[in-house]
Amino acid sequence: MSKKESSLNSISSRGKKISPSEKRTERIYSQLTKEEMAIFEQMCNEAGVQKGVYIRAVIFNQENSLPKPVPEINRKVWLELARLSANLNQYQRAINSGYFEVVPTELILEIRDKVEQLRAELIGG
Repeated sequence: MSKKESSLNSISSRGKKISPSEKRTERIYSQLTKEEMAIFEQMCNEAGVQKGVYIRAVIFNQENSLPKPVPEINRKVWLELARLSANLNQYQRAINSGYFEVVPTELILEIRDKVEQLRAELIGG
């Protein structure tokens, strides 16, 4: 792996320890207007990455390695599905403990798996 490839691979890895030979010591500086800075910060927030990570991704033409923004409606549905999934887990626990036996265990497990899959798809997983 070339030094450039190694550098590119660590673009989106938060908290990853970098060997001393790869330590980032060089800095770049730029001045922006308040409006430009607001746009830049919004882009970083939407990508869910720090400013330096975003800049490196753009410099090395690796924007496609940045996380895709999650639409607000997906976040809301994801949270609702989390509540539903928690309820399914409570039903499963009640069934396993013998408290009641209304719904077949396989059905609950199948529903739970589908909910988890849908949740993952909503956030790009």
